[in-house]
Amino acid sequence: MHKLLLSLSFLAAFNADNLIAAPTIITEESIQQMAQKGSPSLDQIQATLLLSTISSGQVKEGYSPELFGRADYTETNERAIIQFQPIFSPIAQAQIGVRQKMRHGFSAETAVVTDQRSASPTVFSGKFNDVTTTTLRFTVQMDLWKDLLGRLSKTEIENAQLSLQNAQIQKNIQDRTFAISLRRIYWSLVANTEALKISTELLKTSQRQADETRSRFKNSVAEADEVARYEAQVAGREGSILFLKYQRENYLTQLKNFLPDISANEFEIGGYDLKKTIDDVVACTGLIASEKQIPYSFTQYDEVISILRKIRTNASVLNSRYADPDVKLFGTVKATGVASDNAGKDGVGRTNFRGSYGASIDDIEETNRTGYAVGLQFTLPLGDEKDKVQKSKELYDEKRLMASINQTDAQLTNTHTQLVKTIAYLNEVIRAQKVTSEKLSTRLRLMKKKYEQARVSVNDLVQDQDALLNSELITIDTQLAVVNTIFDYLVIFTETPCTFNDAKLARN
Repeated sequence: MHKLLLSLSFLAAFNADNLIAAPTIITEESIQQMAQKGSPSLDQIQATLLLSTISSGQVKEGYSPELFGRADYTETNERAIIQFQPIFSPIAQAQIGVRQKMRHGFSAETAVVTDQRSASPTVFSGKFNDVTTTTLRFTVQMDLWKDLLGRLSKTEIENAQLSLQNAQIQKNIQDRTFAISLRRIYWSLVANTEALKISTELLKTSQRQADETRSRFKNSVAEADEVARYEAQVAGREGSILFLKYQRENYLTQLKNFLPDISANEFEIGGYDLKKTIDDVVACTGLIASEKQIPYSFTQYDEVISILRKIRTNASVLNSRYADPDVKLFGTVKATGVASDNAGKDGVGRTNFRGSYGASIDDIEETNRTGYAVGLQFTLPLGDEKDKVQKSKELYDEKRLMASINQTDAQLTNTHTQLVKTIAYLNEVIRAQKVTSEKLSTRLRLMKKKYEQARVSVNDLVQDQDALLNSELITIDTQLAVVNTIFDYLVIFTETPCTFNDAKLARN
């Protein structure tokens, strides 16, 4: 029984260790899916858009209608300074209304205001019981200078909408840029994996050759310097593999920074087909090279430039009125009803008054109680501080917006024109490296035969082996450089219609 339990425990521990040690398979699709489940970078991109949404909403909310109101109740036991002056208590006051700032330089407000109060009798006056005054008020205000006919209001709202459109486009671009950043790391890991495979295979060859040489040395067939040369080659290739593993850990650290929820310690790179990828990259570069002019249909940055130009024009209008005087004409029409009816006299001949809210409304309906008021108000800045601020705002917005426009335009032009030249050079390098590797591989086979025939030294053979290794590693590095160059292009021309720019891999 004890043996059975021990065996079961051993199997459980063995399986648990296997489960823990199982590596996480990393593919282009899987890291994109991981990012969608949670990534600080994507959260920051979303937060930036939300901030723009809030800013735009805050501008627009200033032009939305709003309900306002207030209610007060006051009660006091104070004594009148003059005997015949009544002390009103309690007093109930309330108002409710709707107001709105409109986009044409107008604002309007309509409200109902009521005041109901009571007072105890004094020496010379009777009792006041719920005497009520109700006022219906409608006020219109018109800007006569700064925002005449809504010149500034409409421009401010349009700029808020444009800024939000720009933020939404920028979010799309940043989502694609983030996805491409993940793809960069993935393909760096692929290149690292391929380099490790080549280096590991050649290390095994070096170790086998070193073992054979040591055996021959024991049999007095080889010299000590030959053994040392092979052992040095083994040490050198082990060092190269350690450096590649160091690079791999750096790439994995970058990936974990983008995807902090990754908890696995062991990773395995999978899901790639080098030949297909190279074919896709070549097809993509061919498509790009066929575009003689800037392919604006491949990018959203042309929309960004268009929006920034409109924002610049609107900012100029807004800033031009910053230091202007503020002049407004306002008018109010109101109808006031009072309910203070004679309720008879008290025992000493003082008249009592009684009212109600309903009676005050009836007074408005039954009798023309309409009145009006008009007025003019202005604010005129004194001194030159506002003028200084206006000039600074004009200069700041001009510099800021023109810098963004020119930089974006230059990115579009330079990215497209330079890619064709750069890719052409890199493709030539890859072709040359392939030829070099083929020639070196052929030479190495011949050198091995010569070495076995004692026609060449061990140094010559080792040099050829190292030359082939370096050539193959350089080819991998150059291929990665081509992929990264395409990624640089796709960051700007995010809508490039080629297979390598697959939407499911580069769009969130």
